Amino acid sequence: MNLENPSQENVTYMLNEITAKLKMVNASVFENWTLESIHYASLVDIYTVIHRKKSISLREMQLFAEELRTIRK
Repeated sequence: MNLENPSQENVTYMLNEITAKLKMVNASVFENWTLESIHYASLVDIYTVIHRKKSISLREMQLFAEELRTIRK
């Protein structure tokens, strides 16, 4: 998947992958996230970091969740 081109499909894909990797129980917080409502480059950055990590500590999960909250416009 080419994440360089912003699209709603890419946003949905990354959020699904992030949710799975962070084992987020309440994934519904991302339901209304649209391409227009977020900073796309920041989402790609977060996705890339999370995707590359083999394991994620509880503290890192919390930090990523906090960072995700900040990328909404």
